[in-house]
Amino acid sequence: MKGQEDNMNNALTYPPQHHILRDLQISIKFHGKSRSTVEAPIVPALFTDQGAVQVGVLATLVDVLCGSVALKAVYPDWVASADLSICTAKRATSGMLNLAGSVLRSGSNTLVIEATIYRIGDDLDDSMETIGSGFMTIVRLPRRGDTPKFYEGSIDSMVFATQDSGLSRSLLDEVGIETIDGAAGVIELSSCDYIRNSFGALHGGVFALLIDRAGQELARASTGMPLVTQDLNIYYLSQGKVGPFITNATVIRNASDTIITRVEVRDSGANNRLLAIGLNTAALDSIVQEKEPN
Repeated sequence: MKGQEDNMNNALTYPPQHHILRDLQISIKFHGKSRSTVEAPIVPALFTDQGAVQVGVLATLVDVLCGSVALKAVYPDWVASADLSICTAKRATSGMLNLAGSVLRSGSNTLVIEATIYRIGDDLDDSMETIGSGFMTIVRLPRRGDTPKFYEGSIDSMVFATQDSGLSRSLLDEVGIETIDGAAGVIELSSCDYIRNSFGALHGGVFALLIDRAGQELARASTGMPLVTQDLNIYYLSQGKVGPFITNATVIRNASDTIITRVEVRDSGANNRLLAIGLNTAALDSIVQEKEPN
């Protein structure tokens, strides 16, 4: 009983004041029971070394968006992520990110959510452009006595940003991602409140950051070129609650300037339990190509 009460208290205060969702300055709007939108500002702390928002950040926003859609759709039940895929077509370098999500299929046990990713320019007259899309399969968890209650079915918006939130350094540095062996795709991350979800486990979006970085590092080591993650497919297998979390990666296709890697995420503090498997597609970024001399 004490454990259930502690879980409730933690959920009611989620996310904590210092948390990745707050520093991304995310806001959510609910449109009925099957659609939501998410917005977040584009800032340099989210960029790769090639000058655009990391795909792992976009995947984190897709995770938040699809989760919000699903929570509204299944309330008062709860949800857990099963898999996530994201495909990008353009880079985001300024303005705002705006994501729109809706339920594609709602079954008795699972939901499939679609997300469209837009970039809104700095000027009010600047049009909205589509830069990518994503999909997520989510499992319905029937309400139990220890199900988090911080979410209310009647809510129509949520703002995670606070007066003190925001990033003063790279998001990867703030998260604590450390490259151990880029040539092997080995990345390490310690567990802390900053990256945990409402169940006290590694947040789904942080899996994306790990798989993004690990696959990109291996792709660059394999080619000697500044390849950048373009697309991700992630399959969630187990919750990560102990840490440190560690990745390893292997190349499964090398097509000149495009590399596909298979990335595993394991919990080294829990008998090296396999938590997730991802496929990372990295390629020469169009921004890099445009900067090259003719």
